[in-house]
Amino acid sequence: VNLPVGALEVDHVTKTFRLYQEQYRTLKERALHLGHIPFHEFDAVHDVDFEVRPGQMVGLLGHNGSGKSTLLKCIAGTMQPTAGSIRLNGRMAALLELGAGFHPDLTGRENVFLAGSIMGYSKRDIGAVFDEIVAFAELEQFIDNQVKHYSSGMFARLGFALAINVEPEILLIDEILAVGDEAFQQKCLDRFRTFREQGVTMLFVTHDTDLASTICDELVVLDRGRMIAHGDPVEAATIYRRHLYGEDPHLYVDELLPDAEPTSVADPATPVGSTRFNSLKLHVNGHPTTTVRPDDVVTFQVEVVTTQPVDDLVVAYAIRDPARNLVNSSNTQVLDVDLGSLDGSFTLAFTFEGLTLLNGMYEVDLGAHSMDGTVHYAQVNAAARFAIVGGSRHT
Repeated sequence: VNLPVGALEVDHVTKTFRLYQEQYRTLKERALHLGHIPFHEFDAVHDVDFEVRPGQMVGLLGHNGSGKSTLLKCIAGTMQPTAGSIRLNGRMAALLELGAGFHPDLTGRENVFLAGSIMGYSKRDIGAVFDEIVAFAELEQFIDNQVKHYSSGMFARLGFALAINVEPEILLIDEILAVGDEAFQQKCLDRFRTFREQGVTMLFVTHDTDLASTICDELVVLDRGRMIAHGDPVEAATIYRRHLYGEDPHLYVDELLPDAEPTSVADPATPVGSTRFNSLKLHVNGHPTTTVRPDDVVTFQVEVVTTQPVDDLVVAYAIRDPARNLVNSSNTQVLDVDLGSLDGSFTLAFTFEGLTLLNGMYEVDLGAHSMDGTVHYAQVNAAARFAIVGGSRHT
């Protein structure tokens, strides 16, 4: 069956490696083992099976050593699976390692054409988008310097710029957002947003559960090479957290203010800790995102869970800059929203017609307290992160 353009199929893929024991120290040891070095095999990837539909953004989530990068290399074709098969249909660009395909003694210009040819593009194809590549990488003054003199950030910018400007139909990315400064990371995220609108299929590796559950259509969670979850990003991220921390997935957000002692004791029917935040999602014009422009209509969707009835709940948010300075805050009481008597799960939506903030990264804290402010039910610092782009850079 022919795959549609942009589709990707991973069919029960396994990748096995051999781990050799230490080398022989004496001729006697070599003779006893007939010259063979003992080894044992392990599966870096074991029987992983999933499909990516055209235009989807799928995240590969897992801790270090879970097999994410190995799987991505198999999909990219730089490594062959031991068992199973991988099929895809479309022009593919892959960012597997920082500066992969770059030769340190060649200039940035020469490396663009070299790496482009390795990716399967002709000199004419690369020449047609060369100026766009250099402009995105912001390396106009350094493009004719040897790349061995580039910083890691310059490497990242050039590699990413090459991958995204050859108009891929399938884009594979391995931890690219772990490299470079915040401005570059947000530039990458902004381009991902454009790719989504253009229908580009994207598969990327990440450790960031908040980012993955916000921008992905689906998540594939790996643990020790095995797929333990696949599907809805919020549910898959919850499974990942449970597996990672070995505890209820909500415990990482079910915290009290560390330095705050309540001035009164809550009623036994509504004990401190009876309320928790299940999730915080950022939407722009109805679509999940982590990048915001100053004129966007932004909504914070907060899912709150009460395990026992609460009659006096106030839910608050606070937006903070990277230095943790407060730049915007409010709560349901200030906004004249009476939540009434609550028991169970519900969703609140804080909507902004525009966030007039400087370009940069921001974090959103959440809190829940009583109407008189004497009882703190729950607190989550950095419940979500987002970036302002396209606004002012200076005060």
